[in-house]
Order: sequence, then C-alpha cells, then structure tokens
Amino acid sequence: MPVSRKGEKMSGLRVWVRRGMLMLMVLMLLGAGSAFGADPETTEEPVETVSGYPYATVTRVSVNLREKKSVRSALIKKIPQGAEITVYAAGGTWAEVSYEKYSGYVMNEFIVLKKVVKVKATATPTAAPTLSPEEDAGGYKILQSGSNGRDVTILQEALIELGYLRGEADGKFGAATENAVIQFQVVNEYPTTGIMDANIQAFLFSGKPKNPLGTAAKIKTVSPVSGASMKQGNTGTAVAELQSALKKLGFYQGEINYQFDAATKKAVLAFQKKNGLKADGVAGAETQKLLYSGEALSPDATPTPSPTPSPTPIPKFTVPGTTVKLNSTGEDAKLVQQRLYELGYYKGRVDGKFGQQSVRALRKFQEAHGLKADGIAGTSTYEILFSITALKSGATATPIPDLMATPGPTESAAPDASGDITLRQGDGGDAVAALQERLIALGYLKGTADGNYGEKTTAAVRAFQRVNGLTVDGSAGPKTLAVLNSVEAKPASAAATATPTPTASSSLRQGDSGNAVKSLQSRLIALGYLSGKADGVFGSLTYQAVLAFQKANKLTADGVAGEKTQEKLASSSAVAASGSTPTATPAPTTSVTASAVTSKPTASQVRYANWYTTVKAIARRYPYATIYDYTTGISWQIHIFSLGAHADYEPLTANDTARMERVFGGNTWNPRAVWVVFADGSVYMASTHSMPHETQHITDNNFGGHSCLHFPRTQEEVNAIGRYATSHQETIDAGWAKTQSMIR
Repeated sequence: MPVSRKGEKMSGLRVWVRRGMLMLMVLMLLGAGSAFGADPETTEEPVETVSGYPYATVTRVSVNLREKKSVRSALIKKIPQGAEITVYAAGGTWAEVSYEKYSGYVMNEFIVLKKVVKVKATATPTAAPTLSPEEDAGGYKILQSGSNGRDVTILQEALIELGYLRGEADGKFGAATENAVIQFQVVNEYPTTGIMDANIQAFLFSGKPKNPLGTAAKIKTVSPVSGASMKQGNTGTAVAELQSALKKLGFYQGEINYQFDAATKKAVLAFQKKNGLKADGVAGAETQKLLYSGEALSPDATPTPSPTPSPTPIPKFTVPGTTVKLNSTGEDAKLVQQRLYELGYYKGRVDGKFGQQSVRALRKFQEAHGLKADGIAGTSTYEILFSITALKSGATATPIPDLMATPGPTESAAPDASGDITLRQGDGGDAVAALQERLIALGYLKGTADGNYGEKTTAAVRAFQRVNGLTVDGSAGPKTLAVLNSVEAKPASAAATATPTPTASSSLRQGDSGNAVKSLQSRLIALGYLSGKADGVFGSLTYQAVLAFQKANKLTADGVAGEKTQEKLASSSAVAASGSTPTATPAPTTSVTASAVTSKPTASQVRYANWYTTVKAIARRYPYATIYDYTTGISWQIHIFSLGAHADYEPLTANDTARMERVFGGNTWNPRAVWVVFADGSVYMASTHSMPHETQHITDNNFGGHSCLHFPRTQEEVNAIGRYATSHQETIDAGWAKTQSMIR
C-alpha cells in the first residue's frame, strides 16, 4: 500500500524523537556515573546546623560590609578572608553581621552560612540562677570602656573562655572588650549597653551564660569577688593569686600556672589541715581569709598550745532587697515586720502587708536609733534594723567608748585607752564606730557610724590627716587618733584655709577627697574623661579618668594626679577625650545647694531631638547623667543602664532618690517634663516619672527598682509603642513650649 508523503514525514519524525530520547538517557547515565564516582570538584560541603541566631562563622573571601542590603549602599568596612564574624539574620542574598566594632550587611555567597534549626520551646521558662553568697551582685564593680585593673582582667578571661574575646587578658577595657561584652549581651538577652554591671557579672560567673553559638555553659574562670570559692578545675587570675599565697607560705611548690590542678588542691588541703580548717581541698571564703591575713601557719610552724576560744557566732539576718513603705506587700515587708516584732516595736500580725500599724512601729524604731522617722525602710534603716546592735523597744543605747571622746582642756592629747591601737580599712567594731562619730562631728564623713571601716571612712581619715598636717595614709594610728581627740583637731571647713603642703605631697590619688579632688573632677568632666558629678571623692572612676587623660596627653599613666598631670589639665593644650584640643575654658561653675552639686543649665541650651536618631547614641556614650527639674531647680544624678524604646535608669544614691521624690511629692507614674544634662555638656528635653519598678542594680539608693526616661519621638513611633508613650510625648511637648517661653 503506497504511503503518503505526509505519512513519510510523520514516520521520520518519530525516528528522530526516539533517537533523541536514547541520547538523552545515555547522557543522564553518564552524568550519574560521574556523580557516583564522587568527583571532588562537584562534592557539596556539609552545612553546619545551629539552634538559632546569632552564631559565629567566617568569611570565605574578602567581603564588603555594607550599610544596607544593596551593592550601591555605603561601604562600612572591608572584611578580610577568614575573618570571624557574627551572623544575626540571613535571608535572600544578604546577611546581617557584625565584625569587630562594625555592623552591617554582606552577601551570603561570600561567607560560610549555617543552617538554623529552631529548638522547640519548653512550656516553662528557665529559672533564674541561684547565686552563691560570695558571688552575689553586691560584690561587683561596674565595668565599662576605660575601666582597667584586676576586675577587667578577670572579665576578659571569662569572655575569652566563652569565645567572645580573642587574645590575652590585658586588664584594659578597650574597643575589643566592649564589642565582646555587647555580643555577650545580645546572645544572653541583656540590654546591649556595652557595660558590665553587677547583675550581668553575677550571671556570667555564677549562672550558665551562653557562648556565641547559644550553648549554655558553667565557666571555669573564678569571679573577682573577694572570697569566691575555688576548687579543682577552676582557672584564672584569682587562682594564680591563691597559688602565689600558698607558695609564699611553703605549701605549694609548683609553677604559678593559673590552673587549680591536683597540685594546688593538695596544697590547699595541707594548708587547711595545718591551720585547723575543714580539710576539703576547696578554697572557700574562710580559707582565703586566713590565707591572706598574714596570720596563717606555715608547714613547719608550731601551733599555739592554748587556742583562743571561738567567738559566739554573729546571727545571720536576711536583709530585704527593696524599699518597704506604706502599702508594700510581700516577703520584704514580712521581713521588716518580723524584725520589728522580735525587737518589741510591732505587736500586730506578721502577714507581709505593711499597713499603718507597721509604719508606726517602724517610725518608733527609727526615732530610737536617731534615724529619719519617715516610716520608710531603706538601706540606712536596714543597716541598723538587721544588725546585732539594734536596740529593743525601751532599751537605752550603750555610750560611745572613751577611746574617741573629745578630751577636755586639761586632758592629755592622746587618751590612755588608745595605747598603740591602729584602725585601718577592713576593721570593724565599737572603736571604728567611735572614730566615725568623731569624723562626722568634724564634717569629714557623712551618714551614720556603722562600725565598718570601708572606703568612705578611709577617704575621711585621709582628708582629716591632710588638713591637720599628718602623714596621709588613711589609717588611724596613735598620732591620728591623738589629734582627732584633741581640742586642736581642725574641722573639714578648715580645708579651704589650710596651708598648702609641699608639691611632692600635693598629688591626688585614689582614696583622697576634698575641694582639690572636686576641682580635678570638674576639669575631667569638662574634657569628657569623666561622667556624672564632681563629688570630691577620688574613687575608681576618677582614677580611670585620670589614667585615660594621662595616656591621651602622653604623660606617665599611673592614675595619680601629680604636678605635671595637674599642670596639663589646667593648660589650654590639654587634649580632650574626643582627641581635640579645646580652647582654654574654665571648669564649670558649680553651686552647692540642698538639692545637688551641679552646673545649672539654661533654657537656651536645651535641645529637642529624636530619641532614636540622636539622643540614644549620646546616652550610650554617657550613661551617667543629671536630670534637672527646671520648675524647682532641683537635680539628681542617674545611671542609664538600658536603651530600648526609652531609657531605663536608677538614681545613683539615696540622696538622689530623695531629691527626685521631693520634686514628684513621692512615687508616681505621672510624667513630668525635665531637662537631661549629659557628661559632654549637651542638654535635652525629656520626660520621666518617679515610680520604682522591676529591675534593680543599685541596692543602696532607697529606690526599689528603676525609672523610665522618655525623649521626643515621631508620632508614628509613639503610636507603635502605645498610650503610655503618648502621655510622655504630650508632656515633653508641653515642657518644650514652656522651655521656649523661658528664653529671653
């Protein structure tokens, strides 16, 4: 049968299709064979999985860090190949990362990405860590950029152990340490302030902090807190100090290797056995106290045949952590009621509800002990209420010993009771309390005589010695006590007219106090090296500021304000913290009022600026600031510790709290327009309230929580936050209108 031409074409097409399909199958088989042969050039590298963001990784090649997700965006930094970075989010073609102190975006293809596998959340949140007594938050110093010394070294050791910091622990809180702290705060869900306050350090050393991969771990580095327990497996500077002390006594023969190893445990056991302590090989607070006391027995020493009987143990009190006042409820209120009941001031029911009957009882207690009878239980009340010296209702106080009594005109300058006694920092008891009473009477010390010879008492003694021409060492020896007790003792008010000491003795150092220190601090504040107010007390922050100034001005960096340092500070060529050389400007004029020691801002200085775009960065750089109430002229000092939709802050001292509450008439959520003065001299319009709530870091300021500080925001930003933000914004706007009307 003849085939049509159309049929021929169809038959030919089918043949070519079949041939094409066969060739395709051959090629597919050849490709599969190549894959099964595991050609190294086509093998995909395995992808590491992580539990969530952020995580640490590295760059594949040199990569550009951009401000936004665009190749046309501004270039922030070129990151080298193999550099360690932290990834905070990744999607599409871009990833949000940080490198050193820089943050921005890079293209995914140039970094080693990891697969994020979410872990199913548990029904109940993880409980907060229980801190050991010696590592409670109260024992830590606030560490931030510019801090230095032993505490910073130990912080760096811990961050290195966790993987947030690289290199050696040098004891200097610089940019690398600050960046490591910020990364730690991000991963562990703390406010990213770059500041290690007491609570964060307590969590770092006593809790289970997360490493950059999000894995919780118990670190081996020993806390910087005095008496923190050490055992086999621990590491760090504190361990090295322990080994050095044991070696000096002859119990340890090995190298100072910063590792609490078997040899160190053996030495601790030998020390404990020789000195009559519990031999467990753990260097706890009791073991360390004796080891560092200078009274410990060496291996070949002969124990005293008749040991002194152990003193009766002092009762341990649980002290409330918050202020208790009218209508307070809970465990802290119950603790105050219970103690007042034990002392006979309170006859009611101990139920944790602090009503009028509880307030009356507290006032009676305060009156009996010479405290301000306001019915509010804060730090100063707790110091006496929860101590063995607290008087029972109706009891009479024991007179102060004659040791420190002021002699009459015919008495000798040094009372016989003093003998060769020397009181120094760390001592306690009635003699110290009497010393403090005399210093208070002469105007060198403020507050109450608590019988504890601490830093403030040392500073007061040094100030007394300086004014009275004695050797300035901060210890109250026979000569100091003799002059202190005499009718010739010069009060603190004599400091202004005192004859200057020779130049060699005019250096200012940590522990000093007085007008000279206040002038030094004012100049450091003006140059941007010191935040807060000039309080006349040369503490650790002033030391750090002097050290930073000396480094910037190429002076010997010892933290002591000697002749050359003071000359440079006063000169017009002094280099400021910003690196610039300002014109010669006198230190800010200060006025001492009942409210605060501060330079009063003027309405023309005040700026109305957005929180997110302007003020937040300034608050981050200068967390210590002053709030000024322009209506009353009262100001108070604060520490800003959190920067979110607004700033969270705490009054620095109990006096600052009192000034704030005087302005508000107590504690209230009602917002009030104020001016905020930062350490660089800038002044901004703001709004705040006086109601303490939630997080608390400063425990001795009579403010059981923190307050909020709001700055101007756009209406869109206000709406996104809610009604409470609206009330603050309205208050700010009304305050700004009032401020403008004050400008003439």
